[in-house]
Amino acid sequence: MSRPTAESHFLAARAFAQKDDHAGAEASSRAALAIEPRHSGAAHTLGALLSEADDLPQALTWLRVAAEGSPNVAQVQRDLGVVELFMGDTEEGRARLTRALELEPTSKEVLLTLVRMTPMADGSPRAAQLFEIIRRLAARAASLTVEQRIEVYFALGKAYEDRGHADLAFAALQRANGAKRSTFRYNIDGHERRLGRVAEVFDPALMQRLGGGGLASDRPIFIFGMPRSGTTLVEQIVSAHPKVHPAGEIPLMPRLGFYSRGQGGSVFPEWVPGMNAADCRTFAEAYLDQLPAAPPDKPRTTDKRLENYELLGLIRLALPNATFIHCHRDPRDACLSTWAMLFSSGQDWAYDLGELGRFWRAQEVLMEHWRKLLGPEQILEVSYEAVVADVEKEARRIIAHCALDWDPACLDFHRSRRPVRSASVTQVRQPIYDRSIGRWRQFESHLAPLFSAMGIDGAGDQAPAAS
Repeated sequence: MSRPTAESHFLAARAFAQKDDHAGAEASSRAALAIEPRHSGAAHTLGALLSEADDLPQALTWLRVAAEGSPNVAQVQRDLGVVELFMGDTEEGRARLTRALELEPTSKEVLLTLVRMTPMADGSPRAAQLFEIIRRLAARAASLTVEQRIEVYFALGKAYEDRGHADLAFAALQRANGAKRSTFRYNIDGHERRLGRVAEVFDPALMQRLGGGGLASDRPIFIFGMPRSGTTLVEQIVSAHPKVHPAGEIPLMPRLGFYSRGQGGSVFPEWVPGMNAADCRTFAEAYLDQLPAAPPDKPRTTDKRLENYELLGLIRLALPNATFIHCHRDPRDACLSTWAMLFSSGQDWAYDLGELGRFWRAQEVLMEHWRKLLGPEQILEVSYEAVVADVEKEARRIIAHCALDWDPACLDFHRSRRPVRSASVTQVRQPIYDRSIGRWRQFESHLAPLFSAMGIDGAGDQAPAAS
């Protein structure tokens, strides 16, 4: 009886992957590689699985094997380039993505990523080549899939903005966002109702009744805020401290909070009033047990999941010694930057200016509730503009709030080689710059729908706040 070949194991791995059976896909990939260590298909499958599981160093190893064996396969070159970017190897990542673009100009996220990395008005051959590719693809947009058109128009918007053509940039971004918004259903009314209900449930009486029922661990440092508000920058500063382990955008707390079910199948926050002190401890234990493992000399761990802002009351009851850091920015810049960004997943509220403005306002109203309920001293407010103006002053304030001794390494955060999976992956590898402050002004004449939904007067020099 003949034994299975490497190719048969690889085909099994592909079948498992198509069924979202990641364990089966990984086992079959490893079985193929045990027989044929340089099998490109199995190495690519395994590397992609490990990347998805956030094991980036091992993913990098196998994706390099795949790329050596498949130098002319765009998807392989693309996947390796993305992981190299996450790992901080910007130039290697750029080279791999450029190769993928040469092989297939519509490779998923490749053109847009390269455009984001490139100053499109610097007169370089690289910028000129990218702009020509965008121009050609936009000219035949009708023949592209909707996903491809979305990426092309986001790339075109960034290119026009870099070149100083604000009206053309806005028109391209409007087409990009409109196309993206047409691909899913979303109801901002439901989001506003849920946040309003969270504020109703978490009142002083509830906090007093359940206070003291959690666990005393001070391990987590929660960093949250709107996208594009400086959360990645702040996490880089904090995680540069030798006693801090960076966990990044882990979905752990939202999974525990939003997917838990109470009596009769009730969802968050409706099951919260039925909690007792033991439930608070159980919730804390479940969270701490599932936090990513950290070296023994790093007793603190960052958690940068942005949705955690909805759960601050629950987190305070379960982990009363946890650290809270709220990042904010001139909301006109934060919202514009969010609208100009194509996210890899989620953020369904981000692709319509009206919905985006309502989302910001609902979040700010809930944050004001938390400040009053928990006490302003419990939540450190960090302004992106203040960090840019005086990074050392703000870094010292942040580290002190975390109850850590100051360490100069926190000022060299951009030199860190730790993996970063974020829309800001290329920015955080650079020293701080201020060129994105006031970005909204060039688009001011187009932003009335955003400002109206936010409930603010868009003009003026002072950053507005919700009332």
